[in-house]
Amino acid sequence: QQLLDSIQTQTFSPRKILVYIPYGYPTPKETIGIEQIIRCEKGMVAQRSLPLKEVDTDFILFCDDDMFLPPSLVENMFKAMEESESDCIVPNCYPLHKMRSITKMLVWLYNSASPRKDDGWAIKVKKDAGFSYNCYPKKDVLPTQTASFACFLCRTSAYHAIHFEDERWLDTFSFASYDDQLFFYKLYLGGFKICLYYNSGIIHLDARVGVRIDNTRRMFFKKKLLVILWYRTIYKLNVNSKSDRIQIVLAFCSRMLIGIIPLLGDILRYRKLNYLIDYFKGIIDGYKYVHSEEYLQIPPFDNYIN
Repeated sequence: QQLLDSIQTQTFSPRKILVYIPYGYPTPKETIGIEQIIRCEKGMVAQRSLPLKEVDTDFILFCDDDMFLPPSLVENMFKAMEESESDCIVPNCYPLHKMRSITKMLVWLYNSASPRKDDGWAIKVKKDAGFSYNCYPKKDVLPTQTASFACFLCRTSAYHAIHFEDERWLDTFSFASYDDQLFFYKLYLGGFKICLYYNSGIIHLDARVGVRIDNTRRMFFKKKLLVILWYRTIYKLNVNSKSDRIQIVLAFCSRMLIGIIPLLGDILRYRKLNYLIDYFKGIIDGYKYVHSEEYLQIPPFDNYIN
């Protein structure tokens, strides 16, 4: 309801408000009376790779349902897009650069998200499929290679150009992750300019409806999907020599070794010894998957990249 109310107060009004609800799920009670309900298939990628035939504008504002937009957000995003000559702009919902030192350390251990000096970029994807973030951004708007799905403004033509529906393989797993990096990095590699908008004023209300506390296979799928992400978006696109292969493989192996440190903490915290087994089973299963017939049927990640 807060999202709908905040959309209604925007200084730039949308032509349509389209609410996509998976088949079988009830229509939301929350309403402002002008939105259009559209049924779709359920899935982290499926719901973000729709034909969007209902969209007849040059730009689309994508929003999760637990965001609050300040009144001038969309107007400011359009101005920032024009000034930066970008195809997509993402308000910074997760200010990593403002985290406490201990939190930054944990984020690095768990996600290989490392701080970086200001070099004119917001977030860069690394060889281990992790990312580095600008710890001291001097500008409100900086180019980026990846971002969060929570909210972003994008050219409709850019959205369609990367054929994100090719990544629906992710929805075949009972646990989905890394969907946002798949989308934005594909957009970046496709030659489209993405920018991160630091001080937008957006508020993530964090409903956390997707959190599955009792997902006992979470560790297994998380590691399996990480191997697939790395192989698909880093290894296959950057290995041009033996030296490249060694560097990229070593970077990923280093990440897996460092990941054992927080893994041991999770085993003690949740009293789940099977996490240790699932950690390595996931890595092995990911390796097997990228060499399987099933994976070979998926179009290459750079299929539509010039």
